[in-house]
Amino acid sequence: MKTKKLLRKIRELLNAERRAQIAKYESLEEVLQKLQTKEVELRAKLEEAAGKGRRREILRKLEVVEAQRKKGEKLKKEIKDLRDT
Repeated sequence: MKTKKLLRKIRELLNAERRAQIAKYESLEEVLQKLQTKEVELRAKLEEAAGKGRRREILRKLEVVEAQRKKGEKLKKEIKDLRDT
């Protein structure tokens, strides 16, 4: 292959990779927003919960949501750092 053709192919590959990163970043933002909304809802339910068992169940769900949101935020930052370089 000639040099121009090779350069064009590599450019196309890099552009495709960049588009994939942008799509992943945007979908991750949507999921994180939903998790944040869920976290607020669970905190409100926790305030209203009467029974000890029900509070424990809500706390467990809240811990899972918080952990997943933190993982998502970390991944979002990694993608952003890759995108900026």
